[in-house]
Amino acid sequence: MATGITTQTPFFEQPYLTVAEFKNAPTSLDYNNLVVGGNQDAQDAELSRVILRASSFLDEYLNQNLNAQTRTETQRTRFQTNGFIALHPNNTPVLSLQTFSYGATPNQLVALSDCSVAWFEDQQIIIPISQVASNYSSQGPLGFGGAGTNAYQIYCQYQYTSGYVNNAIATATAGATSMTVSNAAGILAGGQYRIWDGAKSETVTVNSTYTYGSTTVPLTSALAFTHTAGVTFGNLPQAIKQATILVTSAFIKVRGDRSMTMNITTAPQTITEGAQRYGSEIATALEMVSLYRRIR
Repeated sequence: MATGITTQTPFFEQPYLTVAEFKNAPTSLDYNNLVVGGNQDAQDAELSRVILRASSFLDEYLNQNLNAQTRTETQRTRFQTNGFIALHPNNTPVLSLQTFSYGATPNQLVALSDCSVAWFEDQQIIIPISQVASNYSSQGPLGFGGAGTNAYQIYCQYQYTSGYVNNAIATATAGATSMTVSNAAGILAGGQYRIWDGAKSETVTVNSTYTYGSTTVPLTSALAFTHTAGVTFGNLPQAIKQATILVTSAFIKVRGDRSMTMNITTAPQTITEGAQRYGSEIATALEMVSLYRRIR
């Protein structure tokens, strides 16, 4: 018996911070003793894992991962009485629509020939019914009662890109008017992005000549600094990065969950749970990112 397999893109966890970004933040933490007896590579590897866990914790609260990614989704919808098809992707903000297929049955989908007709809003994609074929075929109806009716349910499959750019640089040289990135997801012509590189951080604007999806990114002005491979380039809100720093710091400190608190001149006090002591940092982090929470 054949097995049905989903066509949707599996969830992919991606951290909001690099190890270097966390180290550059004023946390006052000793992150070089996370692995007892471990060398620097071992310490950095564990710090990277803690950052990923902190990012995953925020994903759970946000109901999505905000890093720009291309995803494939399926859903059922209906023609709207105002003459449009409305798609509600699982991740926001929506940046582009690469493919869209639709049909009266799941196995008879017809591809939209031109996705540029779509109208984009922060949490949905609108497609005019006038752009959708409405013919009948021997395999079943592709028409759904004419424009303006919502009498028929339709099946949709589409590929789109959503989120904020938070990608790694491949090459970037001081004085150059272009750079290359390891992942072009979400980059838009005319967009303004930040290069997160400690004292060498700078803001750049993508030239209007940029070709969507290209890893070669032309800039409107020359780079002020040379940036090594792996440095982050993007427009992920700073609130998200700061929240990740706070949660990562709390996760590191809560390792001493059963530690004693000592007064300077008196006897030891009672044991204080680490989750209680550092819960305020996590609460602050969640408050900072509440604006970006996906309500389903």
